Amino acid sequence: MASYRQRGKKWEYRIRYVDPSCGKTKEISKGGFRTKSEAKLAAGELEKQIYLEKHSLLENREKLIKDWFIEWLEVYGSQVQLRTLKNRKTYVNNQIIPYLGDFKLNQLPRLEYQKFINRLTENYSLGTVKAIHSIFCIAINKAVELEMLTYNKYRNISIKKENDISERKINYLTRDEVTIFMDTAKQCPFYQYIVAITLLRTGMRKGELIALH
Repeated sequence: MASYRQRGKKWEYRIRYVDPSCGKTKEISKGGFRTKSEAKLAAGELEKQIYLEKHSLLENREKLIKDWFIEWLEVYGSQVQLRTLKNRKTYVNNQIIPYLGDFKLNQLPRLEYQKFINRLTENYSLGTVKAIHSIFCIAINKAVELEMLTYNKYRNISIKKENDISERKINYLTRDEVTIFMDTAKQCPFYQYIVAITLLRTGMRKGELIALH
């Protein structure tokens, strides 16, 4: 049964229904209607479709993730640059489909997706993992927009990688290494020694040193 509420100057409906694929009660909501009457008309039509099992949520309850992602790339791939599309196809075909492709689109548990992300962090840089997660969420958001899913439950997934190769490393010399470094520098031409000791004692960058007169 539908319920209605006003948000600002617009109206929104909410419909609760039992999903026959899992027997659980779920909810659909949509706003932006100018009047409550418009919201009621739209909600009534949707309730009728749900009753007749013609709504996209029910029609797509057997759709697999691999089928949706292939369809998503085919339909919406032309809307991005060729390089972006190539990257998306690579990640979808090599990472997303092999690990998640056989899950039903509406039945992939958030915990299982978190395990997938954790597995990626063991083999790829943090930037690559974030890129794959972004592509996954873009496709899921499109499914929500098309009312194939009620919402994107994979937002705010934890993406963390220990000792990521892209993280800045702190490099420093020990006291003994400084002694060896300076002893070696003293054996070089005088101007090279001056460069070495200036860098060591001031901590300035190489570019800053070169700019000195």
